[in-house]
Amino acid sequence: MAVGPNVRSVKTADRVLFDPDDRSEVELHGRAYILLRERDVHAVAAARVDNSATGLYL
Repeated sequence: MAVGPNVRSVKTADRVLFDPDDRSEVELHGRAYILLRERDVHAVAAARVDNSATGLYL
């Protein structure tokens, strides 16, 4: 989930790279969430550009 008035680069279901020390965890209605500030997200995974590419590009 991405919430807040200024969330620009993260969308729902994106995979992100972050430092585990920069997060907080909370449980709401039985679901666990990780809370991050946008500045603590180091990269957002992008879809592979073509079939000849290797790996997951961040």
